[in-house]
Parts: sequence; C-alpha cells; structure tokens
Amino acid sequence: MSQPRVVESEVRVRYAETDAEGVVYYANHFVYMEVGRINFLRALGIDRAFWQDAGIGLVIVEAFCKYRAPAHFDDLLVIRTSLEEVHRSSFSMHYDIVNLQSKVLLAEGRTVQVFVDLKTMRTMRLPPEAHDLLRAAAPPKQDAEAPPGPSTDDRAPAAQAEV
Repeated sequence: MSQPRVVESEVRVRYAETDAEGVVYYANHFVYMEVGRINFLRALGIDRAFWQDAGIGLVIVEAFCKYRAPAHFDDLLVIRTSLEEVHRSSFSMHYDIVNLQSKVLLAEGRTVQVFVDLKTMRTMRLPPEAHDLLRAAAPPKQDAEAPPGPSTDDRAPAAQAEV
C-alpha cells in the first residue's frame, strides 16, 4: 500500500495569534490548516485563482480539530497535509500540526471541501484535471473485502471513529 502524498508547510506563531493565556487561540489552528491546504493544492498544480475566475468555488463544509498540546508565541510549526478521500464533488484532507523544534504533535485536523458553482452555490463535479491530480495524490481505496471494523460515515468528523 503506497503512502499518501504529504506536503509540509512551516508557520511561525505570531503574538497576535495567542490568547490571554499565552497559547495559540484555538481557532487559529484552522488558519494553519488553510495554509497547509493551499500549499498542498499548489504543490499538485491546482490553481484556485483560475477556477474562481471561471466561477468555480471550493467551500469548506466540515472542519474538525483535536488539540493535543499548546503552541506559544514564536514557536515554529509544521503543518503536514495529506488527502484522505476523493469523491465526485468533494475531497477530505488530514492535517498534523507539529512543533518543529520539540517534534510534539500539537493538533490533528480534518476538512471536507466541496466544489460549487459560484453563481448558484450548488454542488458540482470536480473538474476532470483536478479530479485526476487529487486521485493521484490520495491513498488507495480500501478493498470492499476489508475486515470489519468501526464504521465511519463520510460526513462524520474523524474523532467520532475514535473510541
């Protein structure tokens, strides 16, 4: 089984991203995931600006983050971004946010993106060139004959599968 492609993005925590307790405010982890997502798509050669000009949007319909350890001002973080699944009109991504110096996993995240027609805001199929690039970077699909295990709904946050 081949490993999914991983793109690493570095971010240094700015003072404005911290809260009164001196740690990164929880919502900023989603900003870090966005940095990872944009860099991942850019690394694949997917130009979102072109699609936007063509009236195609990429909408986040689900976002999840499990916080494991705090990050502080001036920490250097690496966001490791990979694809989980690719469907006809959507794809999901996984993120690990790690302190680069200590190697501590700070947070794990997941987002689900859907392509939409920007005029109607209705779901549309992935453009063929994007679908091909994403499929090539995604992990292989698991066999239908896989051993039974915990079921995960495509729309459920990854944490619901953890018990």
